[in-house]
Amino acid sequence: MSTEYDVVAWRDGRWWTFEIPSLTAPSPRGKGHRIVAMGQARTTAEIRESAQEVAVMWTGDEDAEVGDVVFRLPQEVRDDMNGARAREEEGRAALEDAAALRRRAVRALRQDGLSQADTATVLGISRQRVQQLSH
Repeated sequence: MSTEYDVVAWRDGRWWTFEIPSLTAPSPRGKGHRIVAMGQARTTAEIRESAQEVAVMWTGDEDAEVGDVVFRLPQEVRDDMNGARAREEEGRAALEDAAALRRRAVRALRQDGLSQADTATVLGISRQRVQQLSH
């Protein structure tokens, strides 16, 4: 059974620097200092392979595997992505609400005796859509 090591990566000039926080060794400086396994890659696509090589070299275990690669990003980028995710979730919820309202409108008109064709015309949607929303 192999051990899986997570990786933290960040942009460092033209390179990506990464560390494997769970792979450490005592520092020659002593006093509780630790050395963390680190490496570099030119692209994000190369991080996993380079980290794999570092993990094998550091542990001597040919079965050592790299797990998740987490990217350390500037706070403004994290804030923007979190905002985007929140807005997407709000958008999905709004679409679900809109669909429920549309179904309710179609059902109300159909229960009042309007045909599918007339319901489609007055709501400005296709007859096929009326049929879909009726179920």
